[in-house]
Amino acid sequence: MRDPTKKRREEHINDKEKCQNINRLSVILCVHHEQTIQKVLKQIEKLRPMEIVLVVDGCPDQSVKKILTYSTCPLTAFVYPFPLGDDVWRAIGAKEATGDVWLFLDAAHVVAANDMQSFVRTCYQGADIVLRKPMTPLRQQPSMEPDTVLLAKTFLNTLVSRHELGTSSMYDLPFAMTRQAASIIGVQHLVVPAVAHAIALHNQLRVVPSPYIASAKLTKKRATQRKNRPSVNWTILGDHLEAMDYVMSLK
Repeated sequence: MRDPTKKRREEHINDKEKCQNINRLSVILCVHHEQTIQKVLKQIEKLRPMEIVLVVDGCPDQSVKKILTYSTCPLTAFVYPFPLGDDVWRAIGAKEATGDVWLFLDAAHVVAANDMQSFVRTCYQGADIVLRKPMTPLRQQPSMEPDTVLLAKTFLNTLVSRHELGTSSMYDLPFAMTRQAASIIGVQHLVVPAVAHAIALHNQLRVVPSPYIASAKLTKKRATQRKNRPSVNWTILGDHLEAMDYVMSLK
């Protein structure tokens, strides 16, 4: 199986992009434990971002100390001794970020620097929000819940006549957005990604998919975590109902 951090000849981060990153890019990173943080930060540093905003929640004190010693880039950490909830960190990080483009990541998953740059690059080229590429076709899963979540994401995109987005959603990490897009959406709405997604599409922001596709290894890991936390799926479905109610109220 291919290592997601292995270099690929056809993709690289050039000096111009690194210069843009130094002046414009904020990486907003959610951290729950120290297990993968060193590998994740190693990839982030290849981007040469303007800053890294860490939102650390529920970590033991010893883990926090290790996390804060890993990065050589400018780093701001917001440490909470208790779990914040799955998506609260997005709003916290966005409120503190100072760059023009924001890249949202989960420290539990190692993504190659080249793949991260594909999201950022698309924002530099004029997109407001860059999401992960939709899954096509919608595959059947052993459990009904993952299928239901994917269908909810697809239905929300269809409801606002953005069929081409398929299953792409602001729930899925990584994704990138501009500061201007966030100001239109309202940073506070990032707490409920489905609602933020609906607001973005209603306001006709330029929401596009990235070429990035998670490796099979990471996808399988994410599916296992979802299976072990069925309550997360119900939360996501509830959030999509809230987003659909928002869209229907506008009509």
